[in-house]
Amino acid sequence: MNRAVGLDVRALRVFEAVASSGSLSSAAKLLGITQSAVSQSLSQIEEILDTQVFDRTRRPFKLTPAGIALSRRARSIVDEMDRLVVHVRDADLASRPAIRVGMIDSFAATAGPAIVKRITASASQLLLWSGLANSHAQALLNRQLDLIVTSDSLEDVDNIVRRAVFTEPFVIALPRARLKEFQDADLTKLIQRAPLIRFSARSHFGAVIERHLRRSGHTARPFLEIDTSDVVMSMVAADLGWTITTPLCLLQGRMYESQIATLPLPGPQLSRTIYQLSREGEYEDMAENCFQVSRSILESEIFPEVRASIPWLRSGIALC
Repeated sequence: MNRAVGLDVRALRVFEAVASSGSLSSAAKLLGITQSAVSQSLSQIEEILDTQVFDRTRRPFKLTPAGIALSRRARSIVDEMDRLVVHVRDADLASRPAIRVGMIDSFAATAGPAIVKRITASASQLLLWSGLANSHAQALLNRQLDLIVTSDSLEDVDNIVRRAVFTEPFVIALPRARLKEFQDADLTKLIQRAPLIRFSARSHFGAVIERHLRRSGHTARPFLEIDTSDVVMSMVAADLGWTITTPLCLLQGRMYESQIATLPLPGPQLSRTIYQLSREGEYEDMAENCFQVSRSILESEIFPEVRASIPWLRSGIALC
């Protein structure tokens, strides 16, 4: 009895593989282990049972009467263990919260994949929305989302937990071929020399840029108005005009990096802060975990890439 206790599921799994394939090498390949490990497991089984389970004089291997008796029960034991593992994992997964997250496009497309990969380890299900900040804010208030990463802090809304994640400046993005022409130009000259490609005023991002232009006394004629950063960057890369954007949005359109140059925004400076918002008293542990993961990913992966692309930016983009 004491010796039989040493007959573990791993050894039975090896036995079943050899029984079905008829050879040590085929079983080793099936299980992803060495042929030596397969042989050792079979020797362990035969030592514990004090009998041979395979007739090794025949090819492929044939089960002995003892092996046949073992095979009748081994498969059910292995299958039962597999079901047990699945049951335990499902129970663990069911105890983790399902969470609905919204991220603005520029954040979702750059930092989003690494963040989602990390936080799904502690959530049973994650639903991710990307898009405009305005739609996310409304979804959070309507309880369609549990947590959002946005540039709109919803300062006039009560019972919201606001975590400031990072700050980045607005910059000028222009066709690289026209860098010398625009290098020393102020906003007035930029507007005169080439069309301004706008971010949609329906977005919080576009509205912030429009307010800044009005306050600094600048008016640009209507031309192109676009919702997403990658499309804006494609228009700039095609030499259709210039735009006011941020480093994260530039990173989202990184496929056009070789065709686009960046300059500091002339005149009064403008920056934006990205916040993580959630409702008070809900998913507090998950919200804090997501916040810390976001900061870690930004510091280790996103900021170095941004600074490599825009060397003059240096500490202009930083955690709050």
